[in-house]
Amino acid sequence: MASSVKALARWLVVVACLRLLSVYIGIFNPEYFRTKLIDLRPDLVNDLYGRLFATWTMLTCGLCLICARNPTNAAVYGATLLSFVVALVHFVTELLVFKTMSIKGAATPLIIAGLSTLWMGAGWNYYTFHSKQPAAVPSGSDQAANGPVQNSIADKDKE
Repeated sequence: MASSVKALARWLVVVACLRLLSVYIGIFNPEYFRTKLIDLRPDLVNDLYGRLFATWTMLTCGLCLICARNPTNAAVYGATLLSFVVALVHFVTELLVFKTMSIKGAATPLIIAGLSTLWMGAGWNYYTFHSKQPAAVPSGSDQAANGPVQNSIADKDKE
């Protein structure tokens, strides 16, 4: 695995760990969201908000870990990138449109989601290119189990 791919995998594990911490906070300490995250409108945060945030964040934590395991899988890479884009849009709109967060509350999630979106977006072709594998060639055991491989029409024309 190339060093850049390893670096991305490590970053995704770090982000997954941070997200796992947010899951814990959302379930067991939603008060943190009232005082540190949604600090301009704490009246909007309740226990249900904490659990809902934890559920979404657990899903994105799983995506990060799956992508860290195989960052060259285009489908998983794309889903993980999308999770960062959604997080970035969410925090930007809470900050600028709904005005429920201060820049202090939004800084950490914006930095993490922003850097991850930029890194994964810029690296799309590089990382997903590594997933292009040549077509599988049947092995001898496949031929023994399934019979000889049939020639294609093009091969029959050559005969």
